[in-house]
Amino acid sequence: MKSYLTISQSLKAVCQFIDAEEQQQLVKDVELVCQQLVNPHFGIAVLAPFNFGKSTLINALLGREIMPTKMVRTTGTVIKIKYGETLQTLITLKSGEVIRSNDTEVLKEFAVLNHKRQRREDVMSVEVAYPSDLLKNGIELFDLPGTNDKEEQNVLVRNQLLQVDLVIQVLNAQQPFTLGEQETLSTWLINRGIKSVIFVLNRMNEIESEDDKNEIYDDVYSTTAIFKSDLPQGLKTLYRVDALPAVKAKQERNIWKRFISGIITFKATLLTVTFLQKKRTNQTRLLRVITIATQIKQILQKKVNDLTAEIRNAEEIRNVAIKQGKERELFLKKEFKRRLETYRNWLSLNSLVGTYQRDAAESLETNRFHTWQDSKLKSTILTYTQAIEKWVNQSCDELNINQINTINISLPSYPNVVLPQPQDRNARQWIGDIFNGGANRKRLNEEYQIKKWEAYKNAVYKYLSKFSKDALMSLDKYEKTVESLIIFPIPPVAEEVLQKRHHLNALNSSLDAIKSIELLKSTIDTHRFKGLEHLIVFLLFWKNWLWLFFG
Repeated sequence: MKSYLTISQSLKAVCQFIDAEEQQQLVKDVELVCQQLVNPHFGIAVLAPFNFGKSTLINALLGREIMPTKMVRTTGTVIKIKYGETLQTLITLKSGEVIRSNDTEVLKEFAVLNHKRQRREDVMSVEVAYPSDLLKNGIELFDLPGTNDKEEQNVLVRNQLLQVDLVIQVLNAQQPFTLGEQETLSTWLINRGIKSVIFVLNRMNEIESEDDKNEIYDDVYSTTAIFKSDLPQGLKTLYRVDALPAVKAKQERNIWKRFISGIITFKATLLTVTFLQKKRTNQTRLLRVITIATQIKQILQKKVNDLTAEIRNAEEIRNVAIKQGKERELFLKKEFKRRLETYRNWLSLNSLVGTYQRDAAESLETNRFHTWQDSKLKSTILTYTQAIEKWVNQSCDELNINQINTINISLPSYPNVVLPQPQDRNARQWIGDIFNGGANRKRLNEEYQIKKWEAYKNAVYKYLSKFSKDALMSLDKYEKTVESLIIFPIPPVAEEVLQKRHHLNALNSSLDAIKSIELLKSTIDTHRFKGLEHLIVFLLFWKNWLWLFFG
């Protein structure tokens, strides 16, 4: 099993993930149960609303009027009663001053509410030492403020309940188990893993009718029977004790009155419980730790669920953006290729020759080639180039990337025309032209014109061929550049989401730590030797009862 130090450290560490202001009581409960884990003493707290007889019951258990009673103003702070060789009261003030007294009269000044029902703010702690057999072996009794007054007192009581090992809840027979008391049982005890509880029905002696007494007892019993106590098997959880008659009977040394007051049976039960429970305080305290840890787990689990949903929602939004971006990237590339293909078709040699060879050759022949080149070729190149570059630049802007260099298409140098040499007539042809009207001369001129035209066409063809080859190479290079750059940039995970993931990992680690604490519950066997425990309880109880009755 983990050490208590490890358990405490784990439980305290996870508190950093809950709202300390909103869960102030829960954070305090963690601190208290961790302190209680290593507390060497066995604490018993007496719990009830004001004026229900808590202090009187303690006096009855101690056999002497130690606690202040018989006053409207009652206990206003926690009073610890522990074993001492002589009666002594110790008041520690916040200033550091310590007030000692050999009686408990000083409690009326420092531990009782004033006439305005306010407690002393300068009191740090109040302790009473008394040589009672009940307090031997590290047993401590705590007289708590009443629970039906101010929230300030309620806080003191709630905190103290987690620092004791047994709670005695005093019920008033004239107001049996009010809604407030049932709420206290549920929220202050059960919900915090405090199940070592004994109920004491006080002031039944003030009820005259036996039928009323039986009805009150049955009603209270039916309510307390629902409560699942972790006391040793064989012990009841509800006892009838008339505290004030028990105190008087002790003063009168009337054993019969003490017996019928119920104090002997109840005290024998306490001695039995403390003897047995002290041996398993580790179990009962650990069960409280597990209960508090489970409450924290529920809070953390909700945080984990909410944070997981937030992260998942952010990831879904990012994934949608990535999908849309990739679809847009594909569209931009397809449209780019379509425009590029149109440009390529125009730049193909067959297209250029078919479209421009004749006009270019004529312009070359008439020395108007530069004019033709500017008006026909350059203007078309500019139209195609600007349209593609505009599309690419718009795509770059849309994808938030740097714009790409322009398409570098240059024109070849002026066409080099190699004109054929005119062919002169030979003597026979010259003589023949005398008789045929210059037919040979005419034929030779026509042949020359045809060869000259072919020379111009060939020059233009070479020009267009070089232009097509160079332009297509430039276009291929431009296409590769564009293809490598027009890529939708995957948006990085937002810093806020990264922080949430980090926080989620920490939360899950804390949940694992709590789950490991909860697993310790399987190591606690509260029903081991159930039959033997019944026998031990029976023998021990009657031993204590006989000792108290005849002692």
